[in-house]
Amino acid sequence: MDLVTLTGVRGGGGTTTIVGMLGDALHALNQRVLLVDLNASDLLRMHFDIPHADGRGWVASLFPDEWRQQAFQLDNGLVLAPFGRKAIEESGVSHLLRGDDFWLQVLPSLSRDFDWVLFDCPPCPHRMASALRFRSSLDLMVVHPDMAARELLSQIDFETSSYLLINAFDPTRRLECDVLTGWQHHYGARVLPQTIYSDESLPEALASKKPVTRYMPDAIASQAARSLAQWCLTAHHAVAA
Repeated sequence: MDLVTLTGVRGGGGTTTIVGMLGDALHALNQRVLLVDLNASDLLRMHFDIPHADGRGWVASLFPDEWRQQAFQLDNGLVLAPFGRKAIEESGVSHLLRGDDFWLQVLPSLSRDFDWVLFDCPPCPHRMASALRFRSSLDLMVVHPDMAARELLSQIDFETSSYLLINAFDPTRRLECDVLTGWQHHYGARVLPQTIYSDESLPEALASKKPVTRYMPDAIASQAARSLAQWCLTAHHAVAA
């Protein structure tokens, strides 16, 4: 089983969207996938048309072995464990501070059911999933090539499993091209070649409450998701095996 942590260098960078479409793309390659939302915003559920009014979510679990009762079977071999913000709103108590500890206790029991576990982590600088990041097979940091991300990224320490995933890249913008070139020079192979270009299909897919891989399979973003999923399998999973 491979553990993947995905973290935005800053909020609003599209990390949750990428978790949804990468998980769906891996599942289309006959992989068994668990998606876990560690964000109190609880938006990963929106990509799979699960309303906020449905109060299920892993934070409602009193014990780690109860998480499955709070999860959603999206498809055969594709499961979502949403955060469960409604449970916090009703109880007034947040369990986010034990997020790392909770899932570290759960992990040993997952390998018989899943090939991949994707964690949608809170954005930097919080890094509240530091223990999971340390344990991860892949630590993907999602960045938009702008000056704010460039400054923040310079302050972040890489794990041995860390890679940069460029999101919402517009090749017609000179500054974005310059920032990306600088990162490629500085980080080398740590910058994934599977760049996700700016694509109107992404907000349209969210409006339809579907991953873009389902809403518009031929979109540029969907092709990038499939390419990233294939890279995960061939460049990483094969090596780990």
